[in-house]
Amino acid sequence: MGMYLHLLLLQGYFVSNFLCNAVAFVEEPAGGRSDGYCGRILRAQTQGTRREGHHEFRIRVEGDPETYLPGSTYRVVLLASSPAYFRGFTLIALKEGREGTTDEDFAGQFQIIDNDDTQFMTNCPPAVTESTPRRRTRIQVLWTAPPSGTGCVILKASIVQKRVIFFQDQGSLTIRLCEKGVSPLKQVPAIECCACGTAKYRLTFYGNWSEKVHPKDYPKRANHWSALIGASHSRSYVLWEYGGYASEGVRQVAELGSPIKMEEEIRQKVRMTLI
Repeated sequence: MGMYLHLLLLQGYFVSNFLCNAVAFVEEPAGGRSDGYCGRILRAQTQGTRREGHHEFRIRVEGDPETYLPGSTYRVVLLASSPAYFRGFTLIALKEGREGTTDEDFAGQFQIIDNDDTQFMTNCPPAVTESTPRRRTRIQVLWTAPPSGTGCVILKASIVQKRVIFFQDQGSLTIRLCEKGVSPLKQVPAIECCACGTAKYRLTFYGNWSEKVHPKDYPKRANHWSALIGASHSRSYVLWEYGGYASEGVRQVAELGSPIKMEEEIRQKVRMTLI
């Protein structure tokens, strides 16, 4: 009986130790942040059980760009192809050739979209991880590209499935983006034109603003399309220009969704032959 109990305790120790190593990169030390903790997360991703092949998981930058524009914001999506799923993940952006042992090794900045799915790792703020370990097939965050002169950036992810199966950050879980060269703007001469006939056009408006996707400054009242208003006009008429003051009509359309005042302003301009 004593020998049997000893074997059970020993077996329990090995199982516990294995599981702790397997989820090392999502656990955090009890104390404050220590030097090189982010680097230890990256090294921990190579421990535990690994499985080769990553076709069922991939990281994608919306639009599939091959370069990034400094300061621009991109949507980054981590996907699992059906019937695969994942419970945990780590997502980071590193300067090419860096190991993630210092803050200077990381490039750009992530922004959380859905707090129920994602969060910043407490003791490694540049890294994004899951909020709760549960089955999921997709997560998305925003990433703002670093300033000019940073060079190439590696977006990389690691996946945890069933707590003990790791998909190392390579192949379809790694994206390399290099800085896009900025060409000098060409001055395009203004072209004088006039209406030579009549034509009909169909315009389609799509509303992509939702509280889940863009929670910052989302209106308390339900957002909706205002009544649409438009007019053809000469080049001398300016509805609003960047850096200028909005008219009362523009303000009411933007803040209240009411076009009545703007209609009055347009009719007044017609009488003044500005439109």
